[in-house]
Amino acid sequence: MGKFKKGLCLGGLLGAGLVWLNTTQKGRDMREQMLDHAAEVYVGLKEKVLVSKEYKNLNKNQYVKLVRESVNKYAVENGLAENVKKMVVKVVSAQYKNLKGEMEK
Repeated sequence: MGKFKKGLCLGGLLGAGLVWLNTTQKGRDMREQMLDHAAEVYVGLKEKVLVSKEYKNLNKNQYVKLVRESVNKYAVENGLAENVKKMVVKVVSAQYKNLKGEMEK
């Protein structure tokens, strides 16, 4: 039962955070800034991948590694907080299928 209570508590905290990001003006602004950062990182990463000779052989693990490197560099240049950096990594990593689709065109 201990694991259940921990999961319930963690789920409640996560839900509260998501509600805050979606309902308050400050939360919406924060989410918008985070998505702007993710978009900038994605565009830069896309250009880097397309210039690479081995982009056709890029698998998801290699892509996620490139994402982490790009976000770390971007975070240093733009002074991102650690939690924002983690969210940007998640958002950009989730774009792997979109990148593969754009590369096939």
